[in-house]
Amino acid sequence: MIQRFNFISAVLLTSSISISSFASTLETMRPALKEAPRLQALSINPNGDIWASGTKGQVVVSHDNGKNWHKKHVPNAQELQFRDIWASQETIYLLAAGDGSASRLYKSQDNGSSWENQYTMKNPKGFINCFDFWDKDNGIVVGDTIDDKVFMLITTDGGENWTRVARAPAANVGGEGGFSASGSCARIDGNTHAWLTTGATTQARILRTSDRGETWTSTPLPFPNSKTGGIFSAIPKSGFAFGGQMKPAIVTGFYRSAGHWQAIKNIPLKGAIYGSDSHGDEVIVVNPDGAALSTNKGKTWQRISDEPYWVVEYDSKGSAWLAGPNGRISATISK
Repeated sequence: MIQRFNFISAVLLTSSISISSFASTLETMRPALKEAPRLQALSINPNGDIWASGTKGQVVVSHDNGKNWHKKHVPNAQELQFRDIWASQETIYLLAAGDGSASRLYKSQDNGSSWENQYTMKNPKGFINCFDFWDKDNGIVVGDTIDDKVFMLITTDGGENWTRVARAPAANVGGEGGFSASGSCARIDGNTHAWLTTGATTQARILRTSDRGETWTSTPLPFPNSKTGGIFSAIPKSGFAFGGQMKPAIVTGFYRSAGHWQAIKNIPLKGAIYGSDSHGDEVIVVNPDGAALSTNKGKTWQRISDEPYWVVEYDSKGSAWLAGPNGRISATISK
């Protein structure tokens, strides 16, 4: 029973945000959306395109670094919540999160012009949360517990077949799931590694594989243990895990260095971190309370926005892209 909370949807785009005392500013883009949904997922295509998706079946893309945005129509998806997206060249995957049949996987092989519904959850109690891909043919999905196991799907043929992972870890007593807030509860690292994060259980943990899901190790971490608490987001490439608790508001983060986990202190946001990403020594975390940045691998932090954001992703040039309610998409622009 994960991330099924009734978040408030907004309807207007915001104006630009002015940020001082940092080497970048956040500049808010204006996607051409008839309705302004909550955007919850971002993917930076290697070809430079910026993709975003969210509630009300919305999918948008920019081919010119955010100057112009184009809506992509997914048939019969107006009521779906696209909480994760992945793009590489002309191949685009979408994950819709929701109860039962509202959990779906889509694929486009023509840059979003047409879409194939590859998977629909048949179990009425099922709920998928996040996915990630090692390449356009090989990917992994994580969802809430089904039949006492953490629910995982894997594909090795570009989604033609999605198969439940046979060796998925047993769930903690009472169930276990992930938070589909930003699409970062599943992240790959390199050609074979992946981290999946869990919560809403007696012990939040990171599930790690180094062989594309054949075997798993479990790393429990002292995140809040409640139905609204746990690990929401991880960055395996740099060793970060973030989350906390929604109600009452608790922010929690850990950093892994030389095989040891250290608590991160003084993150200047209230409540669980929804999304996170890193580039070099920089780390940005976001949630409905705003956005915060560290330039020294989490040692010190400063708030860079009071506007709510659900997701953040860095591009290859080191610019961070943030998205959230009101159809807002922002980016850090060097001064």
